[in-house]
Amino acid sequence: MKEEQIIRELAEEAISENNSLFLVDVKVKGNTGNQKVLVFVDGDEGISIDECSRISRKIGSELEEADFFSGKYTLEVSSPGLDFPITLHRQYMKNVGRILDVEMTTGTKEEGELLEVNNDAIVLKGKKENRSLKFEEIKQSKVKVSFK
Repeated sequence: MKEEQIIRELAEEAISENNSLFLVDVKVKGNTGNQKVLVFVDGDEGISIDECSRISRKIGSELEEADFFSGKYTLEVSSPGLDFPITLHRQYMKNVGRILDVEMTTGTKEEGELLEVNNDAIVLKGKKENRSLKFEEIKQSKVKVSFK
């Protein structure tokens, strides 16, 4: 979608001054005149509310200046949250040491501590032996939330 690509470029520009930040996803939902723009940004050490606010102001002012949306819209800039799937190599790197639930393209599920991230695979700690899972075989990964 063209809208999402333009907003993605604005978001990349807004985070460019902080090398520890990276763009995870951009979604535009709703109908013309009542749209919701969701921008998900993360950082190698997380992201603060102040940083999200700064990015939101920058993107918002660019959208207003360009009169990008006809009608009203809502812009939300936030971190992806724990229930959001891990999609980027950099997100995997950030989560080394955490327990992942991994759904494979075959439909099988894997769970284990993320030990290592390579260019083409991740390594999960297994009960008997460690397992290497290629990115191309992973449908979705999520950090397992533990309330111990």
